[in-house]
Amino acid sequence: MNARHAIVLVGLMGSGKTTVGKRIAQELGYAFVDSDDVVSSAAGKSVREIFAQDGEAIFRNYESEALRSVLAETQGPVVLATGGGAVISSENRTLISAQASHVVWLDASVEDLVVRTKSGAARPLLDGDAAATLQSLSSQRSAWYDEIATVRIDTRGKPVTKVCSAVLDAVRAGADHE
Repeated sequence: MNARHAIVLVGLMGSGKTTVGKRIAQELGYAFVDSDDVVSSAAGKSVREIFAQDGEAIFRNYESEALRSVLAETQGPVVLATGGGAVISSENRTLISAQASHVVWLDASVEDLVVRTKSGAARPLLDGDAAATLQSLSSQRSAWYDEIATVRIDTRGKPVTKVCSAVLDAVRAGADHE
């Protein structure tokens, strides 16, 4: 796949990757893919069921395969919303960096993420103390997001429309320099 046509959204769960991704894909006329949907389809069960029945390691294997299939095999322009932990794997980070024209880090405060993920039925990592978990995940993953991001959007207190506008502005500005 031509790297110029892949916009990959990274960030913690609840940062808005799916919501923003769908909107910017529509605006740009790109296909939209959520890696969790690819994983669920491949596994024949929900992300929560994979975590409960098979464990996180199996989920991460599915996730890596989903990223490879979308980034290496999808024809045409695509916006890909990754799972929050997709960056854990150095191979995933390398793949994303190599295949994406833009890697957009949607950076949100832990406080915002707690509010946005309150209905965490599909978020098995948030069972228990969501704020503490999100703070820990942020500490663990921020350096990885920063490592691969070509664009960082601070979403703190911003409505979705403003986040989408910021992403589109950044992508379009980047396209002018390629």
